[in-house]
Amino acid sequence: MPKGVKCLVEECVYYAHEACVAESIEVRSNGNDIVGTDKGTLCATFSYRDFDDGHIRHQQSAPQ
Repeated sequence: MPKGVKCLVEECVYYAHEACVAESIEVRSNGNDIVGTDKGTLCATFSYRDFDDGHIRHQQSAPQ
């Protein structure tokens, strides 16, 4: 991952110390017609890290 890709989503399996450690990322429009703001985009690489039971459950974000 190139330097400068900051991530603050601690619930993602690719999060490490405010950085994304995924080999690559995919950012998409979320289809809500407000792509001109950060609310109109999403990280399609996101995979949920379950902190409750200590196991990691891979749950890819779904395009909307």
